[in-house]
Amino acid sequence: MAQALADAAVNSAQAHRVAPLGERRTAELIRELADELAAGRARLKALADGIEQLATTDSDGALIRRLTGSVAGLPGDGG
Repeated sequence: MAQALADAAVNSAQAHRVAPLGERRTAELIRELADELAAGRARLKALADGIEQLATTDSDGALIRRLTGSVAGLPGDGG
Protein backbone atom coordinates (compact mmCIF):
# COMPACT_ATOMS: atom_id res chain seq x y z
CA MET A 1 0.00 0.00 0.00
CA ALA A 2 2.80 2.41 0.84
CA GLN A 3 4.44 1.77 -2.55
CA ALA A 4 1.17 2.47 -4.35
CA LEU A 5 0.81 5.74 -2.44
CA ALA A 6 4.40 6.70 -3.26
CA ASP A 7 3.89 5.88 -6.95
CA ALA A 8 0.70 7.95 -7.01
CA ALA A 9 2.53 10.88 -5.40
CA VAL A 10 5.37 10.71 -7.92
CA ASN A 11 2.94 10.45 -10.85
CA SER A 12 0.95 13.41 -9.55
CA ALA A 13 4.08 15.50 -9.08
CA GLN A 14 5.27 14.72 -12.61
CA ALA A 15 1.86 15.60 -14.05
CA HIS A 16 1.95 19.00 -12.35
CA ARG A 17 5.47 19.94 -13.37
CA VAL A 18 5.80 23.67 -13.91
CA ALA A 19 7.99 24.73 -16.81
CA PRO A 20 10.89 26.95 -15.74
CA LEU A 21 10.57 30.59 -16.70
CA GLY A 22 11.32 31.03 -20.41
CA GLU A 23 11.53 27.32 -21.25
CA ARG A 24 8.61 27.39 -23.67
CA ARG A 25 9.85 30.54 -25.46
CA THR A 26 13.38 29.13 -25.66
CA ALA A 27 12.02 25.97 -27.29
CA GLU A 28 10.05 28.10 -29.78
CA LEU A 29 13.18 30.09 -30.67
CA ILE A 30 15.19 26.91 -31.17
CA ARG A 31 12.50 25.52 -33.48
CA GLU A 32 12.46 28.80 -35.45
CA LEU A 33 16.25 28.76 -35.80
CA ALA A 34 16.19 25.13 -36.93
CA ASP A 35 13.56 25.99 -39.55
CA GLU A 36 15.64 28.94 -40.78
CA LEU A 37 18.74 26.75 -40.96
CA ALA A 38 16.88 24.13 -42.98
CA ALA A 39 15.54 26.82 -45.33
CA GLY A 40 19.04 28.26 -45.77
CA ARG A 41 20.49 24.86 -46.56
CA ALA A 42 17.72 24.22 -49.06
CA ARG A 43 18.43 27.60 -50.69
CA LEU A 44 22.16 26.87 -50.94
CA LYS A 45 21.43 23.47 -52.45
CA ALA A 46 19.08 25.06 -55.00
CA LEU A 47 21.80 27.57 -55.92
CA ALA A 48 24.42 24.83 -56.23
CA ASP A 49 22.03 22.78 -58.37
CA GLY A 50 21.46 25.81 -60.60
CA ILE A 51 25.20 26.32 -61.01
CA GLU A 52 25.59 22.61 -61.77
CA GLN A 53 22.89 22.91 -64.41
CA LEU A 54 24.62 25.89 -65.99
CA ALA A 55 28.00 24.17 -65.91
CA THR A 56 26.48 21.09 -67.53
CA THR A 57 24.70 22.94 -70.33
CA ASP A 58 27.08 25.85 -70.94
CA SER A 59 29.75 25.50 -73.61
CA ASP A 60 32.31 26.69 -71.04
CA GLY A 61 31.18 24.13 -68.46
CA ALA A 62 34.46 22.21 -68.55
CA LEU A 63 36.39 25.42 -67.91
CA ILE A 64 34.06 26.38 -65.07
CA ARG A 65 34.57 22.98 -63.48
CA ARG A 66 38.37 23.21 -63.75
CA LEU A 67 38.42 26.69 -62.23
CA THR A 68 36.17 25.81 -59.31
CA GLY A 69 37.57 22.35 -58.70
CA SER A 70 34.06 20.94 -59.02
CA VAL A 71 30.65 22.51 -58.75
CA ALA A 72 29.58 19.67 -56.44
CA GLY A 73 32.14 20.86 -53.91
CA LEU A 74 30.38 24.16 -53.24
CA PRO A 75 29.47 24.95 -49.63
CA GLY A 76 25.96 23.93 -48.70
CA ASP A 77 25.81 20.88 -50.89
CA GLY A 78 25.22 18.72 -47.85
CA GLY A 79 28.53 16.93 -48.04
